Order: sequence, then structure tokens, then C-alpha cells
Amino acid sequence: MIAVGGDSGTGKMTLCRGFDLIFGDRIGTISLDDYQSLDRAQRNLVGFSSADPRAYNFAAMEEDLWALREGRAIEKPIYDHSNGTFTTTEHIEPKEIIVVQGLFPLLTRTLRSLYDVTVWLDPEPGLRADWKLQRDTLRRGYWRDDVEIEVERRMPDSEKYVAPQARYADLTLTFYQPSDWSEHQDPARLSARIRKGGRFRPLDYSEFESESTSIRQLKTAEGGYPETIIELDGRIAPASAGLVEDRLWSHLDVHGQPRPAQLGEFEDAQGKLKVGYTLALSQLLIARRVVLVESDLLEMVP
Repeated sequence: MIAVGGDSGTGKMTLCRGFDLIFGDRIGTISLDDYQSLDRAQRNLVGFSSADPRAYNFAAMEEDLWALREGRAIEKPIYDHSNGTFTTTEHIEPKEIIVVQGLFPLLTRTLRSLYDVTVWLDPEPGLRADWKLQRDTLRRGYWRDDVEIEVERRMPDSEKYVAPQARYADLTLTFYQPSDWSEHQDPARLSARIRKGGRFRPLDYSEFESESTSIRQLKTAEGGYPETIIELDGRIAPASAGLVEDRLWSHLDVHGQPRPAQLGEFEDAQGKLKVGYTLALSQLLIARRVVLVESDLLEMVP
């Protein structure tokens, strides 16, 4: 089980789409937004923001996720972001790999005990604000002013309840503007940084290094392995990115799933699909860690 957490608009769904392509029908994704206990009108009535844990049903969330981990099917609610209401329920069968994405995957000790890999998305604040505005106006039917008011209203709850979960992440993914951003503001050429905590053993990334990728080993985490930082330069040439993708894919044992035609796709401010090479490499690097953890778990099965 994989947790993918982060504040609203940090790119959780975009990252997870890459995992869906890499692992195919072996993977299932659960959105914790569906476990809100109040619809939009009810939240507004009682004055709760969407970043307030009191607006979520953690008992049902924990029960369903543990059922999936134990191989049992569930019936989960569906929250419709386009109108802020609950629609129907959805039958979910357990899969070999379950991704749990949302604002609060790591809030409680019970939830944290579920996961084999935990990922946190933490883009630069300016990028996060732009992405949330873009998503909520393009896909969720908000007006720009409404988004800005909601961001301001939910900020105290976000800082108090959402952000602190980052300390529990095994892998932290940060997208940021490259040094020449003022000259070429191309969202497809953002740089990325992946920080690995101390729970997992370090890997040899030497064959993945290039003029646009670098790996740094940090101090040993308390009671764990050394931390590692992988830097991906957004100005990487497509040919260089393709070579690194080839090398990463060659290390992925995805049980016969065909290689995706294209990773790293995202929607720009006009809703058009574009490809970010650092996003594609991030999806593959995180998938590589998932494959290694899965392999370790399988070795433990008698």
C-alpha cells in the first residue's frame, strides 16, 4: 500500500496517473476526498474548511483501507467535486498495489501503520497556488475569486493539520522553478527534487546520472539509513531524459505490464496535455522504489 499525500493542488492525481500507466491493472487508487463526512454546503454552514479533519469520517476511512489491505472488497462513497455533493457508492476490489491519495493519508497512527511506501508532494508555494487555481477553475467549476477566498480561509487548517504530515513521508517530491524561469516560464520544464528518508536502504543511482540529474547522499537518519536527494534539472534535453527513462524502466519488474507510450503528462493552464520530463522521471523513480519494496515483501511470504 502506497500513501500519496499533500495539500490541495500539489499534483497528487497527476503523479498517480503515471503509476496507473506503469502498473496497469495491478493497481487501484483510493481518493480520501470521498471520505468527507460533510458536503460542501454543510461545511460552509458549520464553518469547516476542506482542510479541517472534523469534516472527514476517519473511522470509515481506516476500516475500509484495512479491509483492502487484508484482501477484502469494500463499498465506498463518492464525492463529486463539480457540485460538492455525494453521489452514489462504488464497489472496490482489492488489488496487488493500492494507492491512497489525499490530504490526510498520514494523519493518524492507524493510517500510518497501513503503508509500505509513503510519498509527500511539496511544490514551491507559488506553483501550488497556481496549480490549485488552475484545477479548481478548469475541472471543479469554481470562479477565480471563489478559489482565492477558499485558499485564504483554509490556510490555518492546512498549516495546522495537513503540512505536519510531511515528516512521516519516506519520499518527498518537490517541483520548483529552474534558474532561467523568468526567461522561459514553461511548466513542462520545472525542476524536481526527490528526498528519501531513512527507512529505505540507499540505491546505486550512478548509471542514472547525467548533466541534468544528480544524486547527493546526506547524513544518516536517526535509527535508519542515510538520506538521499535526487535533483532533476527541468532544462534536461528530451534525448537525455529518454535515456534515463530507458535505464529506469530496465530496472522495473512490473509483472509483464507493457511499457507506457508516454509518462509525465499533465494539463497546462488552458487544459491542454503537455509532457514534463522531470515529472516522468519522478514517476519512474518512485515506481522503482515501490517495486523494490514489493519484492522485499514477497520474499517474506512463506
